[in-house]
Amino acid sequence: MAEGRNRIMQGFKGQLNASQYEAVTSTEGPVLVIAGAGSGKTRVIEYRSLHLVQSEVDPESILLLTFTRRSAQEMIERASRNDARCSRIDGGTFHSFASKTLRRYSKNLGLSSSFTIYDEGDAEEAIRRCCNKMGYNQDKEFPKKNELKNVFSLCINKGLDVDDAVLKTYEDYQDWLGEIKTVQKEYSKYKLKNNCVDYDDLLVYLKIILENDAVRETLSLRYQYIMVDEFQDTNGVQADIIRLLAKKNGNIMVVGDDAQSIYGFRGANHLNILKFPTTFEGCKVIKLQENYRSTQSILDVGNTVLANMTHKFDKRLISATGNQGEKPTLRCFADVYEEASWVARKVQSLCAAGASMREIAILFRTAFASMPLQTELVKRGIRYKLFGGRKFYETAHVRDVVSYLRLVANPSDELAWHRVLLLLPGIGVRTVERLLDLIAGYSNLANIIDKVFAPFCTGHKHSPVFASFAALLQSIAGSSMTPARQLELVLTHYDPIMKVKYKKDSSRAKELIMLEHMARRYDTLKDFLADVAVDPDKDNKDDGLEYLTLSTVHSSKGLEWGKVFIIGLVDGVFPSGRALANGDGSDVEEEKRLLYVAITRAMDELFLSFYNKNGVSERSIGELCRFLEPDNVKQTYEEKVVKTVNVQVRRYARNSGYKRR
Repeated sequence: MAEGRNRIMQGFKGQLNASQYEAVTSTEGPVLVIAGAGSGKTRVIEYRSLHLVQSEVDPESILLLTFTRRSAQEMIERASRNDARCSRIDGGTFHSFASKTLRRYSKNLGLSSSFTIYDEGDAEEAIRRCCNKMGYNQDKEFPKKNELKNVFSLCINKGLDVDDAVLKTYEDYQDWLGEIKTVQKEYSKYKLKNNCVDYDDLLVYLKIILENDAVRETLSLRYQYIMVDEFQDTNGVQADIIRLLAKKNGNIMVVGDDAQSIYGFRGANHLNILKFPTTFEGCKVIKLQENYRSTQSILDVGNTVLANMTHKFDKRLISATGNQGEKPTLRCFADVYEEASWVARKVQSLCAAGASMREIAILFRTAFASMPLQTELVKRGIRYKLFGGRKFYETAHVRDVVSYLRLVANPSDELAWHRVLLLLPGIGVRTVERLLDLIAGYSNLANIIDKVFAPFCTGHKHSPVFASFAALLQSIAGSSMTPARQLELVLTHYDPIMKVKYKKDSSRAKELIMLEHMARRYDTLKDFLADVAVDPDKDNKDDGLEYLTLSTVHSSKGLEWGKVFIIGLVDGVFPSGRALANGDGSDVEEEKRLLYVAITRAMDELFLSFYNKNGVSERSIGELCRFLEPDNVKQTYEEKVVKTVNVQVRRYARNSGYKRR
């Protein structure tokens, strides 16, 4: 068989580098492939599948596990183009494999083979029913169904008890620990009674099934060769499943990159890939370090960030093309608005020079960090799509407060009236419709306040509500008032409404403060509203037109662009403040890996930037992301002078060693 395999692989050899070839041909025993960013791991799995099948391995004895159905299908389809037998490889996600296996062995678990799989919506509804049964939903302060589902998932995926899971995610709910544990038990009973399982159950039950010697023996005979993609993203249960599946045969190859393990918040355990060589005795470790995506200058930045990681496999990415490319640049701006303005202008400049908008991406730690940029892009008419968050002006709370201002600009705006009136405490739909009919008879805001709302301000059940609303309208109606002052008054009125409507969501308050700071950049309400009045649905249609990509780093993983901007590289933003507050340092290390992922999305040009003021607090002094501060990293990028930078930034730059060139 060895001679046959060698003969077959001669045709592949010219299409693979030495490390890829070794990974493809190492089929016996445990193998860990450390696949650096852009190193061609998909090709390795494709050719290894083909190699096994053409070496007369039964394709149905090959199991390929991935994290998305699409990636499994893509790799099998590619291999099938060279040999149709590859289409019979058993490939899919952990969850689809678990579902299929559990149907076969459901009796071992007390389930019938016709069990129903709950999607996220089903699971949350079942949890809501359990809460209703216990009478917990009557208290408005009790955790919401989606929050409870998150806690229960974290318990399974990270092996935590409810106490630790709540402390990690919803600290405000500590007083409800006893009730949350009761709901967890009721939810488990509910699923068993109704012959249902959720996504987390699929993995837990599969692990339980595999701990049965007879079942494991049967599955070991069925699956002689196992491959796992993106192993760095596995949680503890998934790692146990792999260990049990490969326990007898040992022909297991996992592919992943420890430096791209960025899903700890979902339960992924970075240690799974690091411990793999010790979990499987005699494991061969193969490193794919030739990068087919980026210039060497970009890789140098990524390599130094990687070198400064604490728990890692040592590796250094090398450009397969040998192209050195332009040195990445770092710019410091006076505030987040100057950063946004420069990025928007630079995008326009790149496109004017011949670049396609689709070749460009702006990456950031959270969607919140992109809000000033979104405003700038709208102002300049630059079409964009946002991945990994909500568009700023699409969010309900922003639309709420903007609707108040729309009433001042256009008292005939029925949609704005409808939205605002429904926010009034205790005011129902029928009352709102009656008010809208009355409002339609007037075109002047003063008349509407006097003729429509004044009668409701006394002698009515909700007179205090109407009196407060009418007073707000009068206070913001002045034509000489700035948009920022009008918005400030609206926010004072809206704050108690928001606290009831969006409990436990402090991020919305921060976003509204950001909106208020944005309003300070406008002299007239007309100009401010004109810039926020973009049609989000029209802007997001996949109509083949050019668009700029705005993405969180998490949503960018696996993708690439010719020109990449990484913005908001400020300590407390990237890395996040929450990560910095974690005492054990593990979250900070994950943030470092997140930056590495962001850097390695760029093919030809990389622009890095940070700022002095964040647009929320006037007193904030932004410090450069700590991962870019070490001397070995500083040598890999060029610091650029920004002419509009203010005195405070120059002083900060001087004190921090930020050099001007």
